[in-house]
Amino acid sequence: MQASPLKSHPTGSHLALLALCTALALARGVSVIGDAQAADLTSPPTHSPEQVYQMALEARTERDYPAMLRLLREAGEAGEVRAQELLASVLLADPGLHGNAIATDPCEARRWALRAAAQGSEVGKHQRALIHGMRDASRSCAAG
Repeated sequence: MQASPLKSHPTGSHLALLALCTALALARGVSVIGDAQAADLTSPPTHSPEQVYQMALEARTERDYPAMLRLLREAGEAGEVRAQELLASVLLADPGLHGNAIATDPCEARRWALRAAAQGSEVGKHQRALIHGMRDASRSCAAG
């Protein structure tokens, strides 16, 4: 009985063991390329506030306004000042700009403008002054 060429070669058993370990590692979702911190495949990828803001701009380009609004809120909550500025603008915009996908909400717009202004944003300060000058918005936001 003749031994298989793989087993008779001095490194053959090592190659077989390496192949088995690689297959097991891949089955468990572990990187075999040397990544010391293999990604947890069960958790969603995390993005920086800047990246989330950029994804919101992409959603706007694609006219996916609900996604844009969700992403802007996420980035704004994380402190991305440009998202806060854009949220204030979007929420003040005429419904004709985004259709019925985004309802005008001067009170929420005011909150985002205040957050942007608190970070030193000149745009946020201008938006805050603009909203303050809107008689109906000032009354309804103060009451709510």
